[in-house]
Amino acid sequence: MKINILLFLFALSTFISANDKQAYLFEDREPCNVYVENKMPLFGDLHVHTALSLDANTQGTILTAEDAYLYAKGQPLYLQPYNPDGTSSRVSRLNKPLDFAAVTDHAELLGEVRMCTDSDSQYFNHLTCRFYRDFPRLSYFYINAKASLGKSLGMCGNDRELCLAEAQVPWLQTIEAAEKHYDRSEDCKFTSFIGYEWTGAVYSGSNLHRNIIFNNSNVPFSPVSFLDAPSRQELWSKLDQGCSVDCDYVVIPHNSNLSNGFMFEEPNQDELSIQNIKEPLIEIFQHKGSSECAIDSDDSLCFFEQLPYKDFRAKFSNDFSLAPKSSYVRDALNQGLKIKESRNINPFKYGFIGSTDTHLAIPGATDEEYFQGHGGAGKSYRDSIPQGLPDDIEFNPGGLAVVWAEENSRSSIFKALQRKEVYGTSGPRFLVRFFAGNDFDKNLCDSPNAISEAYQDGVPMGATLDLSSLSNLSIFITAQADASQADQYLEKVQIIKGVLKDEKVNTTVIDVVNFQDTNLDDSTCEVIGKGKKSICAVWQDPNFDNQENAYYYARVVANKSCRWSHQLCITNPDYCLDKPDFETPKFIQERAWTSPVWLENLQDI
Repeated sequence: MKINILLFLFALSTFISANDKQAYLFEDREPCNVYVENKMPLFGDLHVHTALSLDANTQGTILTAEDAYLYAKGQPLYLQPYNPDGTSSRVSRLNKPLDFAAVTDHAELLGEVRMCTDSDSQYFNHLTCRFYRDFPRLSYFYINAKASLGKSLGMCGNDRELCLAEAQVPWLQTIEAAEKHYDRSEDCKFTSFIGYEWTGAVYSGSNLHRNIIFNNSNVPFSPVSFLDAPSRQELWSKLDQGCSVDCDYVVIPHNSNLSNGFMFEEPNQDELSIQNIKEPLIEIFQHKGSSECAIDSDDSLCFFEQLPYKDFRAKFSNDFSLAPKSSYVRDALNQGLKIKESRNINPFKYGFIGSTDTHLAIPGATDEEYFQGHGGAGKSYRDSIPQGLPDDIEFNPGGLAVVWAEENSRSSIFKALQRKEVYGTSGPRFLVRFFAGNDFDKNLCDSPNAISEAYQDGVPMGATLDLSSLSNLSIFITAQADASQADQYLEKVQIIKGVLKDEKVNTTVIDVVNFQDTNLDDSTCEVIGKGKKSICAVWQDPNFDNQENAYYYARVVANKSCRWSHQLCITNPDYCLDKPDFETPKFIQERAWTSPVWLENLQDI
């Protein structure tokens, strides 16, 4: 089988003329030299914090949106802690630049941070600001507590009007940085999106956080924060009010694993019809763990990068009780099938992405071996426990978002986000394609036109198939390990199927491919044996029933490799934890998750 050729078929697609491309593009930019009709994979990070975010700022981050985009494009950055002369011994650089990124600083407290850190602000010497600079970590908790109670700081005015006015400066800086670094030339080397984070919370710390990514530079006058819109419906409404002509956005929830079960509450009637339009994607993996599935005896791989607490309140109170099943994306997919059955709309048809949630302004820094931490929650590098670890032991380097797009432009990538032809990885640059159709040719992997045929005879990840048109259900999947990682191989390709049967959702994990050709010496982190670098398979569901609503997504799993914390322990034994509060595995299995394909009777809609 010509698998390697197959996996790169996108590079062999026909390039169309500049005149034809003009009809597709609506941006003020040059047409891209490279346009791939069958789409190409683009790797990015849509969750990035800089010195403009309160938690990043109080942990010592001084890098800006400008720095973050330079880093994403391949430039090295020096990180905290800084010496009195401004120098640093820590440097970070990507081994390969990203294709796209978005800086997503917290909308909440943008003005307050500017007041207390920018000497040009007339409020710089306010008592609260002096306290902020002298006691940054304490200030983080104090200011957040005030904000969560809806109480304004003294320098903000009665209705926060002064702080909201000050927030215009950093918001403009965010916009200007994204505009500056967007490659509008025909080279199309890098795409930067304007965005921010809405940091919603309920019930004393349960996470409802969402990132907002705009399609172009037509953005609201100011970002809508949790303080302005304390619910998802209010967020969508105010975003719609603030959006002008040609302004569009996607809202991306993240860290449902820290929501204590509240992220996926059933929408009310007003939300039901628009939820999936406003929130087509979810961040399934990032710095603060995996949100795929709860620990399950029937699926051992759900244990991957699980946090040992259910929300941030539990973390700070040392409550190591696991999050409920309803905190996880797979359960949301299952709930979506039930809601579809009862209300004829599925509000939880999420596509999947990964990102880092870096608070050091280093998008895409996902390498386990060179993990420098990402920070957050007001915790400075100097306060690491145990001393020397780059981050809390339970956290990880984060993941990446991957889109299948015709070209590296805002319009093309944004359309891919909207149609959910995207997938998430735990960090490596896996190449994965996933199609579902009625009856793919069993020899499709051998075809030089396999991708074109898959588009013609089926639908890609993120799409919906009409049950009434199906007599069979088959999956076509190709996967390749990260080409930059010599010791990375593919161990498994799994299909996760959820099907509604007799008012109950049954979830099954099917091994389409299972090689297990390598071993790991966890004393040295050496991979022993040669596994498979690429996989192609056509799988037909023997239990398909065209009367049952269902979803299918793929999980591509690599061989075992050492987790960052164990690598650090081997090279620096003083950094090892003798008696941790909870177990952290020595090894991990990196992976990718495709967006699902849904099976519904579209005639009922």
